This record gives sequence, C-alpha cells and structure tokens, in this order.
Amino acid sequence: MFYDYAFFKSLFHPSTLTNALAKEAEIRGYKLRVGIVLFFTLLIFALQNLWGMGTAGLSYLFATNETSAYFVARVISFVLAIIWAILFFVFHYYLIAFVLATFTELPKPWVRHVQLFVVAIFMVEKAILLAVFYAVGFTTNLNFFSLAPLIAKVTSEPIILFTVNQLSVFSVLAIIVQYAFLKRWMEASAHKGLLAKIIAIHVVLAIIIGLLSSMPLQQWIVRGLV
Repeated sequence: MFYDYAFFKSLFHPSTLTNALAKEAEIRGYKLRVGIVLFFTLLIFALQNLWGMGTAGLSYLFATNETSAYFVARVISFVLAIIWAILFFVFHYYLIAFVLATFTELPKPWVRHVQLFVVAIFMVEKAILLAVFYAVGFTTNLNFFSLAPLIAKVTSEPIILFTVNQLSVFSVLAIIVQYAFLKRWMEASAHKGLLAKIIAIHVVLAIIIGLLSSMPLQQWIVRGLV
C-alpha cells in the first residue's frame, strides 16, 4: 500500500495523511517535499542576510571606511545565516518532533510529518515579513503579526518584547495544525491534554528564543572572527 504525498492536499485534509501513516503505507514524494522546505528555509535566511536584516551592527565598519573588514564580516554573517537556517530546520523538524512524540507517545516519524508543515508555516511568515520590509525600505526587530509592537508602547524590556514577538498569528496556525493532526492518533479523552502540551511547548520555546534574541549572538561571533 502506498500514499502519494501532496503537500497542500495533506495539509488541508489531515485524515488522508494520518490514516496512511497509521496503516504504515509507503509515503511517496515526501522526501522531495522535505528537500523543498529545507531549500526554502535556506533561501529565506540567505535573502534576509543579503538584504541586511540582522546586520545593522556591522555598519560601523563600513562607516569607518574599513571596507575589507566589512566585506569579511558580511561573508561570515552570511555563512552564519545559512548555519542558523539549518539549525532552525533541524530544531523544528527533529527536536520539536522528538519532544512532541515523547509527550504524546506517538511515533517520531509521524510527528515529523506534521512538523514539516510547521516549518513551512514559519518560513511563510518570514517570507512575508521580508517582502513587507523590502517594500517599505526598512526593518524592525518586532513582528507585526504578534502583539510585540503594542507591548512596546508599555515596556522596552528586550526579553519581554522578544518573547511576545515569537507568539504570532502564525504560531497560532502552527498550534492548530499540530493539534488537528496529532489528535487523530489519540483517544478523545486525551485531546485537551494534547492541546495544553502543544501550547506549553510554544510558550516555553518563545521564552527561550526571547532570552537568546535579547543577546546579539551573531554580531558577537562576527566581531570575534573579524
């Protein structure tokens, strides 16, 4: 028995994929879609870096006529952006899948199929943000799909802002997708607990990213290598 994997068909008709996985059917075309989502992830991170998102801290090198150092810094920054892209994909596709599988006692390969949609959702968000920033000609650290811009009027605490920044409309979509798929492999009595676990994972993840985002890690690394 086999199942011809189609990304959007599987996304909008969860039962087709969940039933195929439960019946241990051969999923044809899935690895290709994984490769496409990975490529899309690398492309978006690369375009963000090339356009200058997250590299404002290196502008002082250009302003002080340190052209060679600025060029080297941008190259290192680009390489780091590609590494971040790979880590982003691995983190969501493998690590979060492992956590969810552990909490739900579901097979990890099944959960990874769901996480591929989550990675795609987050990359669509990043693509839209990049397109909007490119259109207006400037960037901001705050995601206008979240409540962070409103919270910024009340507090300027970086950890709070960057944490809220991660909980966007697309995070809600990711939660909906995860819940819609995973609940089909679980008893009805476990559905409420499942939703609570998914939301908790997103909140904890947002806090961790908020803490890391408040520290300019990439700029520190680049400056240390230049």
